[in-house]
Amino acid sequence: MNSLLEEKLNELKSSSDYECWYLVKQPTAFDSICYLVSFLKDFKLQDNPGNLQDYIGQKIETLKITKPGVEISNNYRALRVAAFFGLIRMINAKYENAIITDTFEEITARCKGDYEKTELYLDIIQRQIEKMFISSSIDEEYERVRQEYRLYPVMLLYKVLIELGRSTGNYSISMTEYRYLVATTKKFENFLDTLLLITLLRKESNIVSEFEQYRSKFDNRLIQALKQLPTLKVERDSISLNPDMIKEVAHKVFIFEENPNIFATENYLDFLGSTKSLFELETFEEERLNDFDKVERIEGGSNILLYGVPGSGKSWTIEHEYCKKDSNVERLVFHPDYTYSDFVGQILPNVSEDGQVSYKFTPGPFTTILGDAYVNPQKEYILIIEEINRGNAPAIFGDLFQLLDRKVRINEDDDGFPIGTSEFGITNKNIALEVYGDASHKVRIPSNLTIIGTMNTSDQNVFTLDTAFQRRWEMRMIENSFDKVDPKFANAEILDTTVTWKNFCVAINDIIVGNNAMMTSAEDKRLGAYFVHLSDLEYDDAAEDRMEGEYDNLCKKEKEGTLTSDEIKRLEEIRTAMKHNRRFPEKVIKYLWDDAFKFSREVIFETSEYQSLEAVIRKFMQAKKFERFVIFKDNVRGAFMNQNNNEQNY
Repeated sequence: MNSLLEEKLNELKSSSDYECWYLVKQPTAFDSICYLVSFLKDFKLQDNPGNLQDYIGQKIETLKITKPGVEISNNYRALRVAAFFGLIRMINAKYENAIITDTFEEITARCKGDYEKTELYLDIIQRQIEKMFISSSIDEEYERVRQEYRLYPVMLLYKVLIELGRSTGNYSISMTEYRYLVATTKKFENFLDTLLLITLLRKESNIVSEFEQYRSKFDNRLIQALKQLPTLKVERDSISLNPDMIKEVAHKVFIFEENPNIFATENYLDFLGSTKSLFELETFEEERLNDFDKVERIEGGSNILLYGVPGSGKSWTIEHEYCKKDSNVERLVFHPDYTYSDFVGQILPNVSEDGQVSYKFTPGPFTTILGDAYVNPQKEYILIIEEINRGNAPAIFGDLFQLLDRKVRINEDDDGFPIGTSEFGITNKNIALEVYGDASHKVRIPSNLTIIGTMNTSDQNVFTLDTAFQRRWEMRMIENSFDKVDPKFANAEILDTTVTWKNFCVAINDIIVGNNAMMTSAEDKRLGAYFVHLSDLEYDDAAEDRMEGEYDNLCKKEKEGTLTSDEIKRLEEIRTAMKHNRRFPEKVIKYLWDDAFKFSREVIFETSEYQSLEAVIRKFMQAKKFERFVIFKDNVRGAFMNQNNNEQNY
């Protein structure tokens, strides 16, 4: 065996699976892919379309009825092929966010939506397949298995066929030659090596089986795309040039080789989706398609930080004053273990459809909503960060810190970005590739994305927000007031005590503020109007004994194992009611004992009588009606009654 062929075999042996010209394990028929893209386009126009996969499934079923002769893939993941063909441009991993390209619109205009009529746009099919580049960022194995592949495969194939035809008169290669010699060529300039290997293999045809043993490793899906080229004749055992198009192909190869450097572009994804052919790339670079930086966009994005005591209504304010009906909202919570990687994204293992494991950037919630807002300029996006000071916010934001400076006015030498855009852009390769498809693109928060944070001023053992961080936010204190609270909630009685939630809060908060000298940051310890839910106040009277000592007797019989089925149900009913009625004391009384009055419990509690939280809650639960408040001092209970009387007089 020739040493060069032996070397090639060793290379194939050591190669990873699918380390060749490869697309994906999905159908590549252009008409089928175009229908899927049309369904995606319809999906993006719907107000509440639901799940994309289900939506496409329904559209396919309808198409089968209206056009029974049309065959279409029922796997929405075939949209990945649409990205390779330049019919859509992927912004992130979600097909829902993909951009419909000019090429698809051009095809639609040609065939009026009858995509099965490929004869109407055969030249576009040829143009787009010739423009495919292996391997680009569309490919999941771009930076792993196929990281060394950087070429336009069709042009290399054209070159090989033209040169063989000129030297032998036969413009054809066998499928073995294509699969193992041509489709494993990594760069166009290596075509001479490929031609030499083909010539050598033809002289030693007896060793073809040595190559065929790797057939499954190099199962080349690109062949299915090549079959759609009018320039080629792809048969079971060979690929050849269409005799009527040899002159055209030779001319294209000549142009390509004349200045091959112009065919490497950082803006490949824009070019792929454009209506330019591979041989108009230089013109494309000069014209450059408009991107989303220059489109009309909603203005006014800002950073808002709402702060106040626990339950003061920060979340209520966001929902009622900031979020509109059509706002796109993402909500997350910072906590001590939350990191920059959680927020922005991180490099994680990714398993492709063919089982290959690679490592790629997986976007976090910030990058995801940034990308969504960027490609949907007429939609408002809101990122809500609850408990922002429970995590180390400056560290979580990291280099994004600079983006929080928003543009507030249009200057004479204006940069063209609308008010509300980040005033300064930053360099972040991972975010830029994910959002813009261009690692060199400066990252900015668009003007249609608002960030709203919340924090409780009473929280202990949390991270502080330094002045440099806080000054980049519009600070707003949420006043602890019942003025905007639903009267049904404010005037709800606490269990069976006859004391309303509003009156209880006002009385306790007056004592907290009046006790300022004995408490640290007293006003931050107040009870917020929304500290509890309405259900926490409702009383379940099933907990009451129907006869004297009922609960104790049932517990005794339970220990003895003598409960009847009715008694078992009754005991379960009592315990369920008791658990419900414990919500208020476990939430409110516990907070007052453990937090608000931790160092001055004697101010409101009868500490001489009840010296532990356990004793306080036990008494509250065992007593009935207003007597539940016997755990408090006389003046506190008197304040409850005074508030009730004032409310009634009012």
